[in-house]
Amino acid sequence: MHEIEYTHQTEEGFLAAFLKFLDQISDKKSFDPRSTIILSLGLICVFVLYPVQTVCWTAGAMALIGLLLLASGLFSNYPIITSQEGITWSPLHALSLNGRFTRKWSEIKAIEFTYGRQISNTPDSICIAYKDGCDVQLRLAGFTKKNLELLLLMIRNRCPNARWLPEDERVRMNVALSATPTSQISFTGLWLDEIGSRLGSTAFVPLDPGTELQDGRIKVVGQIALGGLSAIYLAQTKDKKTCVLKESVVPFSSEDAARKVALDLFKREAQLLARIDHPRIARIYDFFIEDDHHFLLMEFLEGRNLRQYVQEHGPQKETVSIIWAKQIADILTYLHEMEPPILHRDLTPDNLIVEEDGAISLIDFGAANQFLSTATGTIIGKTSYMSLEQFRGKSSPPCDIYSYGCTLQFLLLGIDPEPFSYSATATGRNDWKTLQELIRECKNEDPKARPTARMIAERLEVIMRERAPKAAEA
Repeated sequence: MHEIEYTHQTEEGFLAAFLKFLDQISDKKSFDPRSTIILSLGLICVFVLYPVQTVCWTAGAMALIGLLLLASGLFSNYPIITSQEGITWSPLHALSLNGRFTRKWSEIKAIEFTYGRQISNTPDSICIAYKDGCDVQLRLAGFTKKNLELLLLMIRNRCPNARWLPEDERVRMNVALSATPTSQISFTGLWLDEIGSRLGSTAFVPLDPGTELQDGRIKVVGQIALGGLSAIYLAQTKDKKTCVLKESVVPFSSEDAARKVALDLFKREAQLLARIDHPRIARIYDFFIEDDHHFLLMEFLEGRNLRQYVQEHGPQKETVSIIWAKQIADILTYLHEMEPPILHRDLTPDNLIVEEDGAISLIDFGAANQFLSTATGTIIGKTSYMSLEQFRGKSSPPCDIYSYGCTLQFLLLGIDPEPFSYSATATGRNDWKTLQELIRECKNEDPKARPTARMIAERLEVIMRERAPKAAEA
């Protein structure tokens, strides 16, 4: 069971307006003592003229206000409760649901993204429509990003036959950006996987909360993200340690030879990743195969990924970007100088976490992506951050350097680079000249001309030392 927080004051209608009014008059910051004095004087005058009636009306009004305040406290932030059976909505939706505000998943007919009650590609609301003609209208502003993503994810999993309107996949992927920013993402960046949109629908069914693996050694707590052939879960080991579990499956339509090659690759990659011991890299604790599904058990890191951070705070200043660029370069240096070198293959803002101490950590290696690409013959990855040679199936350390340059470009500009672009120019930014040249070198069309991770780290170290005295003087 999940409780998804939602603020009902953001809705339209009389009840929402009244709840908003009660919040305002009970807010200490908006308290005006002059209004209270005027109201008190008025009541005194009325009491002198009509003492009995005033007492009765005052007592009745106070009782009514008390009941309304109680209702406000109970229902204004009443959570949306989801379970394996269905959804329980707030009692405030009882009228629109004909009194039945607990509904089964199978009753949902459509999920509509709307603006002004009309289906729209730029929605401000979401409508859950039921087969009996009832519906629930919810404002996107009433959710945090995390809670909206969780609700949509659960509907998608439990209602495979429900219709989504508009049908444009991009609307469903981007709608969460309209929600209220959340100060902290509790799961590891809500790791999103592009596998689903690239491979289409499959018979892959994600694991339910409470599912036990490895004879009870690992228990699934809840789902973080879902793709067509992959899912990521929050999990707990037998000794109550919180971890992240990544599941991948090769479709049965794949040829036996391809499946065997992919399986060998998965085992080899997982064994290499298990050797990593770096304080800023999410560790791989274990890998295993169960019921023909392939699992990586990884360290759980708390924080927001760089994409979410930039969406919330905007493009970063060069001073901050240089510090983070140095930290990322140090991580890549460690990986690329291992024997044999380890490639990340999916270095993007989604896989770099800003932890509580403000430093950057790396998560979610592309081993599963490489494994699925081999098995299906389909390139898996984010093309805006992928070099042309990696897209053609030739991975090497310079591929990670290209992705590194693209990630720095996103950090400074707040937008994804053009796929397979070797440009590092932009309009409107004159304060990133130091990193602009580095980005251009990292995105060089010739992989051999790109600097190594160590060269980048040493170069940024010099820049930071040169700027340190100036910062101290300021």
